[in-house]
Amino acid sequence: MTQDRYVTSTCITNIQRNLNDKLLPSLKQLKKDVDSTSVSFPGFGTIGVLLIGKYGSTQNDIRRMVDDAIATVEAWIESLETIKKNWREAEEKSIVVYR
Repeated sequence: MTQDRYVTSTCITNIQRNLNDKLLPSLKQLKKDVDSTSVSFPGFGTIGVLLIGKYGSTQNDIRRMVDDAIATVEAWIESLETIKKNWREAEEKSIVVYR
């Protein structure tokens, strides 16, 4: 037995709101958390001198990835606004009117 599934403008609004209210703040917090993990000398000790360059490079890679993710989610939110308007228009045009 299959279930009927429907997409509505309300569903699109909810997705948009969740991206904006939950995912985006989490990504921004992740970026702050990466910044808070900096380790100053001699945090890794003597052997750590060899690792500190790689550690900083990895932090920069993660910052770039998170920035890319933030930009992508912001683009999704913007695109969903257009999709929602188009979907709403289609919903309104598909309403059966009896005379």
